[in-house]
Amino acid sequence: MYQVFSAITGVTIQQLNQDKDIMLPSGKAIGMAGAAHCLLEMKRTAVFLRGIHNAIALKLSANNCPIHILYAGTGPFGTLITPLLLLYNPEEIKVDLLDINQDSLTALQKIIDVLEIGKYIGEIYCTDATTMKLNHPYDIVVSETMQACLKNEPQVAVMQNLIPQLNDQCIFIPEEISIDACFTNLRMEMDRMMSSSENVPPPFERRPLGNVFTIKRDDVSTIMSGKRKVIPCDVAAFPVLKLFTTVKVFGDEVLTENNSSLNLPKPFYDFRKHPANEIEFLYVTGEKPGIEINLF
Repeated sequence: MYQVFSAITGVTIQQLNQDKDIMLPSGKAIGMAGAAHCLLEMKRTAVFLRGIHNAIALKLSANNCPIHILYAGTGPFGTLITPLLLLYNPEEIKVDLLDINQDSLTALQKIIDVLEIGKYIGEIYCTDATTMKLNHPYDIVVSETMQACLKNEPQVAVMQNLIPQLNDQCIFIPEEISIDACFTNLRMEMDRMMSSSENVPPPFERRPLGNVFTIKRDDVSTIMSGKRKVIPCDVAAFPVLKLFTTVKVFGDEVLTENNSSLNLPKPFYDFRKHPANEIEFLYVTGEKPGIEINLF
């Protein structure tokens, strides 16, 4: 897929050094080469494609054709929808495309023309998904504009804008994004990473702190409410707090720890620097969205 799309558009991952991100009031929209690079995260791409395919099948089973889909944040390849289109008849599915970057949409138009999939495409919008007002109802809305721990990119802002505009039957993909916290031991983490599958696994433990944030179709507001948690008494042995992102795409299609860059565990705070009894997690929106903490 990457070779085909890159040949058509001229967009390659070798252009990452010249890539220009777009800074929005709600976060960073990554440039074309960065968006193209996401395709090469094979598990991430496969799980999203399977999840979207399953959502389309569910909607088609209700015989309400055509299924209207909005894909917000297409990048230059339309990675999460273009490979699926030829599985359906044009009478079954109609896709509106949205991206903030006109260069991405220009590249994507080349793919549409060369692969002759224009009959599946409805409207094409060059606009900001965090502020767009929808013109008509959709059956499925897809937007994957995130990094691990919902940092920097505007995924939360996109969901908070689009989801309240959807009817109750509309499926939003991803269905749920959750962030959990664990206290970890650096030596155990390193030994586990370096161990071979042929060897006896080294001792390994973590101290789960539980969920700190979840955002999903049915509730896009509670992520803004802080969560306060008691710090375990044995934190001295597990001093490094890490955050873990899980993405439920649709149904059983889920991305978990180390499946992709979205799911890499992120060292967040070292309690050897500043001991505390309690910790409060806050999600901050704006130009640099992400998680912040208060210690007590």
